[in-house]
Amino acid sequence: MKSNSIAAPVGQVVELGIDALQVNGADAGSWNHAPHTDWSQMTDTEHFVQFYEADGFLLNSLSGFIGSAIRSGDGAIVIATESHRAGLEELINASGLDIASAKAHGQYLSLDAAETLSQFMIDGMPEPGRFQTVLGGVIASVTDGRSRVKAFGEMVALLWAEGNHAAAIQLEQLWNDLQKAHSFSLFCAYPMNGFGVEKFIEPTRSVCKVHSRVIPAESYAGLADHDARLRAITLLQQKAESLAAEVNERRRVEECLRLALVGEQMARAEAETANRMKDEFLATVSHEIRTPLNAIIGWSHLLRSGRLDKATTERAIETIDRNAKSQAQLIEDILDVSRMITGKLRLNNEPVDISSVINAAIDSVQLAIDCKDLHLAVTLDPSARHTVGDANRLQQVVWNLLANAIKFTPSGGRIEVGVERAGENLQMQVSDTGQGIGSEFLPYIFDRFRQADGTTTRQHGGLGLGLSIVRHLVELHGGTIAANSAGTGKGATFIIKLPLAPSVTPAGKKPNQKLQRKQAAQSNLAPLPALDNVKVLLVDDDPDTLQILSVTLTESRAGVQRAASVAEALEILEWYEPDVLVSDLAMPDEDGYSLIAKVRDLESATGKETPVIALTSYVRVEDRARALSAGFNMFVPKPVQPEELITAIATLAGVTTG
Repeated sequence: MKSNSIAAPVGQVVELGIDALQVNGADAGSWNHAPHTDWSQMTDTEHFVQFYEADGFLLNSLSGFIGSAIRSGDGAIVIATESHRAGLEELINASGLDIASAKAHGQYLSLDAAETLSQFMIDGMPEPGRFQTVLGGVIASVTDGRSRVKAFGEMVALLWAEGNHAAAIQLEQLWNDLQKAHSFSLFCAYPMNGFGVEKFIEPTRSVCKVHSRVIPAESYAGLADHDARLRAITLLQQKAESLAAEVNERRRVEECLRLALVGEQMARAEAETANRMKDEFLATVSHEIRTPLNAIIGWSHLLRSGRLDKATTERAIETIDRNAKSQAQLIEDILDVSRMITGKLRLNNEPVDISSVINAAIDSVQLAIDCKDLHLAVTLDPSARHTVGDANRLQQVVWNLLANAIKFTPSGGRIEVGVERAGENLQMQVSDTGQGIGSEFLPYIFDRFRQADGTTTRQHGGLGLGLSIVRHLVELHGGTIAANSAGTGKGATFIIKLPLAPSVTPAGKKPNQKLQRKQAAQSNLAPLPALDNVKVLLVDDDPDTLQILSVTLTESRAGVQRAASVAEALEILEWYEPDVLVSDLAMPDEDGYSLIAKVRDLESATGKETPVIALTSYVRVEDRARALSAGFNMFVPKPVQPEELITAIATLAGVTTG
């Protein structure tokens, strides 16, 4: 014979629905009885809740509850909606009871739920004092010597339907408090369609908690067979597990969507900011490049007129030269930023004497300092002079900071440069008594394209790139940079920390030759070699470039031949033997790489190799490497500095300084 009992460890509690069966010591036959309850099992002082799916089930259950009170001569109270009160009375009358007589004798009281609710609600919540007065009076009105009272209340269901769950729970608790003063059993009811959302899980627990018993909806309670109820419980458990898994998955998906939305919003905001900054940057670039062009074109026009006196002519030439160099610096800054973004900015690391770097940077801005009558003070700690890095790039850092200080410091102001040891670091500080930095802009001072004043009325020019380049160069050297300012009009201080060199530069070591060459090339007073008897072939498709370079080299007493294309250059080489060939790289039809290949092929038969200099506006590291690997001997970037080209030609031709 099969047994319906289920073995379980001693003391384990197995929960089925609402009730729990104690396995230890329980009668095995009790497992044949699935939990079942209805209003008939309630005591005279119960406060129970009935969940229902259809009004018909509620009214049938309620008619039995209220009908039993009328039939027994007990008091009965119904506080419900008009439709439920009408349906209830129709069912009670159909059962053979006289509802009208019960009303007439004060045994049965029927009230409208919404109207009764309004008598004790204040600001959306039931007021305890009013509730006790109103409902206490209702209970007392039907007692009249009757020992028992049965009541049905639907006011909580109205509050629940409005979404006022807190008020519904509080009202249920007030009913419990009222039962301490009056003896009655209370039947509450909630439609299940008001609990079918995940957010109602906790409120549902609260509803169940404030009632002495809970009657499930008819899909379970309506089952008469205990096996059917057990199956229903199993199906409900499976459904609950499935819904719980679905809820968790939905939460996960919603969280992913939320994060994706936040990411998209952040990306959009960043893109909008970047797009706005790009537009502002392009507008600034246009302005900054056109401004020196305006001076260059204007003075060039006046020079061509031939009507300028000697002093004005010198002023025109000086203005053109200054604005051309300013424009070249702007372009160089843009190229540096491009190298930074692509990660192609490289350093030529070697031991560096920071004092030489500072002196070279000061030399390049000394004229501007003198023009504004600024006082410059430099303090150097001999124990913190040496670091390892690229001297040219470090000079660029110091030059940028000094140029910034000069730009924003009024005439008569003070600029201080100090170098000292800070632990294992060399600390350099550049401070000024100038315009200062506002607190709102200070966090963005090193951002690319950022300017404290980007309006058309700003007092100072620039692209907003200098400090971002400075930070990048300092970080490439393994250092840090910080900016401090007490506020607008209170000056600014920039502090750089760089690792000290492992050992002090040995005495007698030659100074940085590359830095010296650059300083010499930048100085108009530096001696330049004469190019007497040096034959040069210039190749460039741009006639203006050919013209200016030809004039420059001729003034240095070089012999010059010009070619506007590779084909023309090859024709000239048939009868002309240059000491140095200078060729542009980017040309139509055939470029400089094609020329160098053909020249080297022609020379392979004779064994003689002509030195060749590459001229180009492409100044990336890979451009330089490609040119040198193709057979060019030197690389001179455009715009061409005449001193640099003359020095390069003299070096390749073996000419000494004159």
